[in-house]
Amino acid sequence: MACKSLKNGVKKMIGRQVRWWRLLLAASLLTGGSLQAAEKRPEVLNPAQLKQMLDRKEDFALVDVMSRLECMDHRIPGSLCVADEEFASQAPRLFPDKNRLIVLYCESDRCYRSRETASQAIAQGYRRVAVLTGGMPAWKEAGYEMESLVRIPRVPVESVKPDRLAQWMKEKRDLLILDVRREDRFREGHLPGAINIPLYRLEERYRELPLNRPILVVDDRGLRSFLASSYLIRKGIADVKRLFGGMERWQAYSAKGKGKQ
Repeated sequence: MACKSLKNGVKKMIGRQVRWWRLLLAASLLTGGSLQAAEKRPEVLNPAQLKQMLDRKEDFALVDVMSRLECMDHRIPGSLCVADEEFASQAPRLFPDKNRLIVLYCESDRCYRSRETASQAIAQGYRRVAVLTGGMPAWKEAGYEMESLVRIPRVPVESVKPDRLAQWMKEKRDLLILDVRREDRFREGHLPGAINIPLYRLEERYRELPLNRPILVVDDRGLRSFLASSYLIRKGIADVKRLFGGMERWQAYSAKGKGKQ
């Protein structure tokens, strides 16, 4: 079992690296970039280096690439909120000087979002792009300050495990499954009957959701659904639950079930 788990972990890691390089190459070619630009890697900063730059008031753009909801709720002071999914379209307006340093970070220690955004920036011709290694978790662990401009009050939200959801689906319960993952991940695979409102668009589209119907929020790994659920409850949707472990846990549960057949 340990060997199988290790193999699965290696496959996922390789898959993420392949997706990153494909995205970088595709973004470069679509924006008229060169193969040399596609091969360029972003700089890497640690929290101490970023803190020194902020203290010295250096001229650079610090960008939180999570959704606006997350960024306004908690971010490194002085950050701009530009979701990974919107960077390509907003960058020309927000960052007209392509020689100015852009520092990107996200909420995960893996920081795949900031690296994906960095690939977009490099493909668009930005010459100085950096990512914060370890992301926001590393910044917090170092004991540095955070700020909250529009805090979303956290409320208790029931977590539904995959086996329980599977039973509900068999019973054909009246349940609206709201998938808040980005569009491309939703297209790759989603729960039957799910609708997709990515988290970076939830603030503008939550009114599309019914107030009187139970809603189950699904994300990638169960980390962002808590904030999304709290936000929806605050907006008047009373019955909101979230999928424990997100689609990652659901897919593992489904694969285990198929293996028993």
